[in-house]
Amino acid sequence: MDRRVAVAFAALCANPFGRLSGQAEPLNAGALFLLLPVGAQSVGMGQTAATLDGSGEAVFLNPAGVGSVTTGEFDLHSARLTAGNTTAVTAFFPRRGIGVFGAGVDLVDYGELPVTDSGGTIGQAAYRNLVLLATFATQLTGAVSLGVTYKLIQFRVDCTGDCRQFPGGQGVTHALDLGGQFTIGPDRALHVGVALRNLGFALQVNNKDQADPLPTRLVVGASYRLMLRPAAIEGTDEVDRFDVKVAADLESPWKETGAPDVRVGVDVGYRDVLRVRGGYAFVHEGLAGPSVGVGVAKGSIGVDLARMFLTGTDLIVSNPTFLSFRVQF
Repeated sequence: MDRRVAVAFAALCANPFGRLSGQAEPLNAGALFLLLPVGAQSVGMGQTAATLDGSGEAVFLNPAGVGSVTTGEFDLHSARLTAGNTTAVTAFFPRRGIGVFGAGVDLVDYGELPVTDSGGTIGQAAYRNLVLLATFATQLTGAVSLGVTYKLIQFRVDCTGDCRQFPGGQGVTHALDLGGQFTIGPDRALHVGVALRNLGFALQVNNKDQADPLPTRLVVGASYRLMLRPAAIEGTDEVDRFDVKVAADLESPWKETGAPDVRVGVDVGYRDVLRVRGGYAFVHEGLAGPSVGVGVAKGSIGVDLARMFLTGTDLIVSNPTFLSFRVQF
């Protein structure tokens, strides 16, 4: 692989959405991948994020949502986007009267490409984006939650073999996600959330002059849950409940005004046992289009699956599938 091909592939890692329009953000090696969605539950609801709660998946979206996790939880998320696989592993540990502590890793692996010259293959180059996370969230009252996530962000290109002419490199930076959520009404049906994501230092890959800012985003959203036909279960004090949840988010670059990205979604199901989801992302750049999803749970184990049907993007994988697996302990 000559230098031009390597640089082109690095641009793909920098801009996994295939194109930019509207906001003129830099093609930063490793920054824009932070905007890739993680987790099948939110993806199934049109990538709505601000009010997701009670699940460790919220750590990637609005850390305040982690504050309502009530039991220990281990999560595994997987998706195939752009030229490689995205894998995230997280764990959460509630402490009564204090809050919820969590940690995780998010890896975007673009795979390996051969390094060649006129004589053939002389090495292998591997492109990766890596985020290490540490989070804390707490419920101040039954209606208010706050959360913060620290991110150690790394972009790296590693080469094995004869790499003297190969433009490798790596960059490391730090960022925070800050979030809050609160509920309104006696039955807490209306849920409002706000999050500031990727607030941190510019990512420097080769030298200071090439450092570029992270894609900081402000997200504001609301959701409303409506209970459908509750009925008492004969011989018990339990109530058989179906419900529907509708959600909408507005997202824009930090300190910028104009037309925000809009995401909407709906989630219908029976308790947490079976959920059916759908949504649409109206975005100016990135992963736009409809999505569908389903979630099932049995005891302490839950599985969520979502599929996106993208429009207006040059992703190599046109309709990616997201899988999330969780175990409570």
